[in-house]
Amino acid sequence: MLRFYGIGALPPGLYRDEGYYGLDALRVLGGDLSVYFAANNGREGLFIYVLAASVALFGRTPEALRITSALVGTLTVVAIYFAGRNMFSPRIGALSAAILAITFWHVALSRVAFRAITLPLMLCVMMAFIFAALRADERRRRIVYAALAGAAFGLTLYTYTSAQLVLPLIGLYGLSLWARSRHAQTVHPLDAPAVRRHAPTAIVFIAAAMVVLAPLLFWLTHHLDLYLGRAGQVSIFNPAINQGHPLDMLISHIGKAAGMFAFQGDRIWRHNLSLRPVFTGWLAPAFVLGLAVCVWRWLKGQPAQSSGGSIADVAPQFVVLWLAVMLIPTILAEDAPHFLRAIGALPAACIIAAVGMEAGLAWLSRRGLLAGLTTFLRRRISPPAFVAALLLALSTVSTVNDYFNDYVHRDLTRYWLEDHNVQLARLITAHAAGQGGNLPPANIWLEDRLANDNPSLEFLAGGRWRSVSGIGDGRWAGERVASLPVLLIVDPNHDWSGLRATLPTSAVLSVVEGPLAQGDRDPSPRRAFIGIRAAPLSEDQKAAGSRTAVRFEEGITLESATVHAAAQPANLYTVTLVWSAADPIGEDYAIFVHWLRDGQLQPLVQADSSPAKGYLPMPVWRPGDRIVDEHVLVVPQGAQPNDVVSIGIYRRADNRRLAVLDAQGKPAGDSVIIPAPK
Repeated sequence: MLRFYGIGALPPGLYRDEGYYGLDALRVLGGDLSVYFAANNGREGLFIYVLAASVALFGRTPEALRITSALVGTLTVVAIYFAGRNMFSPRIGALSAAILAITFWHVALSRVAFRAITLPLMLCVMMAFIFAALRADERRRRIVYAALAGAAFGLTLYTYTSAQLVLPLIGLYGLSLWARSRHAQTVHPLDAPAVRRHAPTAIVFIAAAMVVLAPLLFWLTHHLDLYLGRAGQVSIFNPAINQGHPLDMLISHIGKAAGMFAFQGDRIWRHNLSLRPVFTGWLAPAFVLGLAVCVWRWLKGQPAQSSGGSIADVAPQFVVLWLAVMLIPTILAEDAPHFLRAIGALPAACIIAAVGMEAGLAWLSRRGLLAGLTTFLRRRISPPAFVAALLLALSTVSTVNDYFNDYVHRDLTRYWLEDHNVQLARLITAHAAGQGGNLPPANIWLEDRLANDNPSLEFLAGGRWRSVSGIGDGRWAGERVASLPVLLIVDPNHDWSGLRATLPTSAVLSVVEGPLAQGDRDPSPRRAFIGIRAAPLSEDQKAAGSRTAVRFEEGITLESATVHAAAQPANLYTVTLVWSAADPIGEDYAIFVHWLRDGQLQPLVQADSSPAKGYLPMPVWRPGDRIVDEHVLVVPQGAQPNDVVSIGIYRRADNRRLAVLDAQGKPAGDSVIIPAPK
């Protein structure tokens, strides 16, 4: 439930990396069956092939991409149960699964479409089969489990860049087994045959891994530089990153990686509620205790289970190695701690926390500190199990609150996941399709600043627009589309006057304002885009304008004025004005909209601005056009009897109001009064 609820909208947005994955999935559906996808610094293919099935099923939507991550994340919860069970005990397996299920880090990454989410799954599957093979008594079962473990190992290399560390991890584990073998031969000779019987198991593991890895290995013979290139770009040994101090950065990153579990986590909003540690509340001390227990068992050579020692009882040291090795990618790269690069360490951390939780509750139980619960529970459930369930429930509440009540509603979450591109795609799709029949379909002109290098937009709405470019000197690069309606979408943070001037004339011009956006390194938010819709004047609009038109000085005409109440909140009102000009206007006059109550001259609330939120000021008006100008007012207590709205125009320099003209062209006041809605 934590991974699927509202998956298409929470968190808002679709980051560019997710868009690239979607485009790769479309290529797969088009017949491109690559082993490795080269765009955007290169990406392994396993996640993309799973995405392709989802896109084929659900279409080009955020849901199609993110539901795949949610499914992978859910399967990982199942897989870690078997990994913890086979490495330690069924109880550790169940606790590990419960901890992973409610850990914010994994919940967050299960709800965005990053390929890194597949690495924990394959690691857990691999560990489950490795230890199943080591614990199996029957030779045939050992061989089957070893083959499955080898295949899972091979598949990890198709998941995420950090998976490259799985090879040294398995190598270190092999050294542990070799050391155990040597110890058995010298200290416990009777155990040596039990050790040697696993040699065929290792051979089967390697053979299965090589079969699965064969396509990737063949590809690497021609593209090794691409495969390793991204690691070099972000490495702390890159002089552009370490600024000449690689050792200082290495030491700092080791400290940050160690502290991320209990003190300060990833700052990047795409991965985390910024700076939230991996474990909070009781889980943090459980992790620290579990790490101490595993290290102690490792140093003492104590079996992981009380049923007697075996070669499989290197689980405590192996889970510590798993954690340490899979932290190397974030230690050796910029932006430590980085929850994507460290994702391979997450299952190990959850298993270690489960070990700590079990050890802590066992210690309390042995000392009789939980005895008081026995009478309360009436022997229906053991006190340690009750306490464990209670603590897990408290952590679930914490994660749900942090994610669904905090993280997904933060502006920075929306900005860093580039929600403006989702809103832009929806705007394009709605207008290209005629907004569900409310308006006729429009020709979409999209400024190249917004169209270029925008994989999320290309995935969500590709092919629905034509890219246009304003050269900046009043000219326009591109062929003019003469037919109305047209929706011109531009970046308002740059000069777009050349594009505005090319809109078809004798049109109704209205503005759609996009959301705010903020890049990772931008000092403040900015308006992501605006849309200018140029539509033909309908017969109803012509008739309404002729009946209600009011003329002002400077050849300005108020064609119509209406006030509409919003459904929610009840005191929100939109005043929609439609303007026209008989001749070009040389000055940027301001428009005022005042809400008056009980005949008072002082407005209750007001809205003063250039027309159309300032995007269509009067000096750019063209004779023959109609300008739609909306003003939003929040009225205390809502509309009351006898409330009116006063509308007018004034010069900014001296606040002088332009006169309203009568039928003979003589001044007849300085504002237009219309009734407020009852």
